[in-house]
Amino acid sequence: MAGRYPNDNTVKHPAFQEGADKAAENEALHQQKADELAPAELTELERKVWNRLAPELSRLSRLKPHFVDFIAQYCVVKVRMDELRSELDAEQWSYVTHGRHGVQWKSRPEVAQLNDDWRKWNSLVAQLGLSPATELRFNDRQGSLFDDDDFGGI
Repeated sequence: MAGRYPNDNTVKHPAFQEGADKAAENEALHQQKADELAPAELTELERKVWNRLAPELSRLSRLKPHFVDFIAQYCVVKVRMDELRSELDAEQWSYVTHGRHGVQWKSRPEVAQLNDDWRKWNSLVAQLGLSPATELRFNDRQGSLFDDDDFGGI
């Protein structure tokens, strides 16, 4: 038979619906935890970053009350980087000067600020385990080189 099967022949086991309900309940729990721990001083744009990041960190068991300031700083730096980048894209990233050494192309001061913010952001990403490479440090499935029983007699 060619083409798609008709939808009315699909029979779903009740366990699928139970799993979907549990997943939605779990999602709501992580969102609630993120909302409870959200700092009040975040701006609207920083709050958007928080709402995107905090529930995911909660799912990974990395959203803890003593990490809130650290995660909030991530949100601040991310918004500042995005604003600087859009400002530089709207204008220009460099300008030309004419002097005794001839024509010179120079970077705008905002480029240096963006580079500095990128270094801060990259450090925060690494410490929170938000990149594919640094997430491996937080992987609890990676075993130890030694079994716990190897040192039982010491």
